[in-house]
Amino acid sequence: MMDMYGIARLQLAAAGVEQIYGGQFCTYTDASRFYSFRREGQTGRMASLIWITEQ
Repeated sequence: MMDMYGIARLQLAAAGVEQIYGGQFCTYTDASRFYSFRREGQTGRMASLIWITEQ
């Protein structure tokens, strides 16, 4: 097991990103919010969004 959110935060911080949000949800354990192939064992659809805003 690894903390993918933690690894992503470290890499983003090393790249100079100062404002990082999210990462408090688990797609495997939170069945009411997320589909998970690891949990369900069958395929489905999922989307993620990442955007950069100008300040």
